[in-house]
Order: sequence, then structure tokens, then C-alpha cells
Amino acid sequence: MMCCDLFMRILNTIFKQSSITAFNNALNNPFNIFAMKKRPIDVAISWMRDAGLNQTEFASRIGALPQDITNWKRRGLPADRYESVAAAFGKTVDELLGGEAPHITLWNEKDDLPPDDTRVWVDRWEYAFSAGNGMVQWEVRQKDALPFRAALFDSIGCKPETCKLVMARGDSMEPFLFDRDMMMIDTTKTAIRDGRIYAIHFEDEPLVKQVFKQAGGALTLHSFNPRYPDRLVGPDDMQSLAVAGEVVYRSGSGFL
Repeated sequence: MMCCDLFMRILNTIFKQSSITAFNNALNNPFNIFAMKKRPIDVAISWMRDAGLNQTEFASRIGALPQDITNWKRRGLPADRYESVAAAFGKTVDELLGGEAPHITLWNEKDDLPPDDTRVWVDRWEYAFSAGNGMVQWEVRQKDALPFRAALFDSIGCKPETCKLVMARGDSMEPFLFDRDMMMIDTTKTAIRDGRIYAIHFEDEPLVKQVFKQAGGALTLHSFNPRYPDRLVGPDDMQSLAVAGEVVYRSGSGFL
């Protein structure tokens, strides 16, 4: 119980500090800014129709439910679905994002960027969640914030002020997350939804896992990499578990 209390204090430090500080410190970190002209879900729906598929068949191709497609039409296609949707139609992610190469601006300081009312900044923290056998990390440091398009948050159904950027360490979530990939977690999404991916803290370990609900209130912590067995969290162990937030976006170098 003491471990969870300490972890919650760490989370409060990370997730309640003003993002203004991060904005003012966002000076020396090059980042690419992508301009999106058409919603990915609209592109995907046009592909679905061209292929002569209905919504149920489209959902089946990508391992989703028909209701998911309905929700995405309103809220936008989640970024973690881009690759699977593009692959389902033999397309690339670039084609899903509008069929054009993204516009890229390289910058070293915030003043290098042209004014843009659609740009938002998200806090980034030197706090690693294990995608492996688990790790203990007690040091938490704030790093430079990173810019994103405001439209991204509309598409994933999140608010930038409640999202934080942290790092995944290890290979247990490959190919969804690779070692040192950056992931964005929404700190307001702490109620477990079956099959979603969460940054959690369990028995002294910060982890990122796919979480499944089980009968009787238990949870299964699942790794995508088959070399790592599932872990069962029983009802009596819930006091040792804290949810930092749901993973809503990820980026990294993959196999590089």
C-alpha cells in the first residue's frame, strides 16, 4: 500500500504541474509537424465502399466491432489504428493521411516555428514504463514539451492538457511498442476498458500492458510479445495497482 501511495504522489507531480512551464522550456528539441488535410476515417470509409464492404466486414478485417466504426465516424480514427486500417486495404499510412507527403518543418527553438493557432504543446517526462519484466524507477524529471496539431486530440477524443508523454522500455509490447518509443497517456482515462492499453503501476513496477477484465473483478495484464506470459491481478491485489492513464498515441523508431 505504501508503494501505491508513493506512486500516486509521483503521478501528482507529473500530471498536475502546469504545462506553461513545459511550453517555456520547449526550446532545443527538433520535432516534425504534420499537416493533415482529410480525416483518416473518411479515407478509410471511402476505401471500404470501393472494396464493396459493409461496416461489419470492414470492422472484421481490422479486428474491431461495427460499433467502433460508428464511434470513429464521430470522433475520428484512433492513431493506433492507422497501420492496421491501411494494411487491411493494401495501402500505406501516408495514403490514409490524405495521399500526400506530409509537410515537415524542422526547428531547434520555438521561435523557428511559424505562428499557428492549431498548435498545442504536451508535457514530456523522463519517467519510463516497462514493456518487459518490470522495472523500478524513482527519479522523475520534466523534459521539453513537444508540439502537436490540435486536430489530433479531436480525432482521439482527448484534451491536450490531460495528456502526458512518457517512454516505454523493453520489448514485451512489440510490435505495438518498441523499446524507447514515446507514448502519450490520457491521465483522465483511468477506468479500465476491456482490451485497452494502459500505463499502470503494479507491485513496485511501472508497466504498460493491454488489460483484460476477468470474472470476479480480476484483471489480466497482457503482453503482445508471446515470450512474456500474462499476469493475473486478483481482487485481493487491486490495492497494489494504480492506473496512470490509457495509451492514446505512440511514436518511435520501430526496428531502427
